[in-house]
Amino acid sequence: MNDPNSVELGKRYAEIRGIPSENIIELRLPNVGYVARHLMMRELERLKTSSNYGRLAGFALAFDRPYRVDANQSITSTISQGISTMRWQGSCNPTVANPDAGKGPGAVLTTKPAMMLTAGGSLAESVALAERGRAADRHTQTGQIVFLKTEDMARSRPREASMARAQRTLGGQIEIALTEQREPWGNLMGLQTGLATVPSLNEFQFLPGAYADHLTSNGGVIDGKNSQMPATEWIKAGATASFGTVREPCNFPSKFPDPTRVLSNYLGGDTILEAYWKSVSMTTEGLFIGEPLSRPFPVLDATFADRRLVLRANRQTEAFVKRQSRKAPPRSIERQVQLGFFWVETGTPEWIADIEIRPPLKLGEVLATIDLPQDEVNRRSLGVLVRK
Repeated sequence: MNDPNSVELGKRYAEIRGIPSENIIELRLPNVGYVARHLMMRELERLKTSSNYGRLAGFALAFDRPYRVDANQSITSTISQGISTMRWQGSCNPTVANPDAGKGPGAVLTTKPAMMLTAGGSLAESVALAERGRAADRHTQTGQIVFLKTEDMARSRPREASMARAQRTLGGQIEIALTEQREPWGNLMGLQTGLATVPSLNEFQFLPGAYADHLTSNGGVIDGKNSQMPATEWIKAGATASFGTVREPCNFPSKFPDPTRVLSNYLGGDTILEAYWKSVSMTTEGLFIGEPLSRPFPVLDATFADRRLVLRANRQTEAFVKRQSRKAPPRSIERQVQLGFFWVETGTPEWIADIEIRPPLKLGEVLATIDLPQDEVNRRSLGVLVRK
């Protein structure tokens, strides 16, 4: 990048998340809000021909400019899906379908989603965002979700049916408020609403890993050059991830995060990048912002001590086993789930062990103890694969 703050942020983020140097790719993009199509095509070629590209699952973009390609496409969509070849005619264009939209927790993705790692302000604020995302991985509070309906029918109504569905189907896993009452909500793990500008953001208290977004036309215009509130204001207020569109999308609900999808996948153990990405059916105009690896709802807890990896059941484990059991053949009575564990930080999975989980489970129950030869695993990333 042509921005020293971007280079420093990438370095700091790699340290925070234990990302190996070979996974850091430098792009030569101008430090401006919009990047021209021909320049972006050159950098996409640089990205795709990098030695580690094939092994990467997604991207954290350690910069806040450019956020848009030409006049129509977000930088996160461009990195993930390439430059759109559709013909744009004014506003309200149906855009390319996201092939990963609607997939469930842990699903293998067709694309390599991207999220812009920025707090919309200083380098220190973006580093604090990265730290907040990491803190979410060790957070023990479930928090609550608030779906805030407003009198702005054009912005509020498109997602209200999904908000109600989320409350009905997921309310047993986390506290969910579907309300029109504007009040100082605290202990928030998620907040979604519909307004051009959300007043008094300092009244909201977000937990590490929380997501927040507002359905409006230009929430993804993060350089402050429009009258609507940019999505980065949620990050400044304490959220860990947000979303906004970079041009007039019209109020198509398919162009914004679906409340049921994002919450279902997040509670199911996805990172916020995976959960947000799979919740948007048309991502071309959408800008994903935040710390992509935040995962406050892992399907089990892993600790390392005395050269042993100890795996314990947590709040999500039994629900995870039940979801996997539903995928078994119709006549199967098998409820056990076999999981494979791997180190995944290098992009090439390194097998550790397989274990079986069989309900009923108790909170904190030790599921397996695995002896490891490594003395230090603080900077290693543990991946889980469902075997059957």
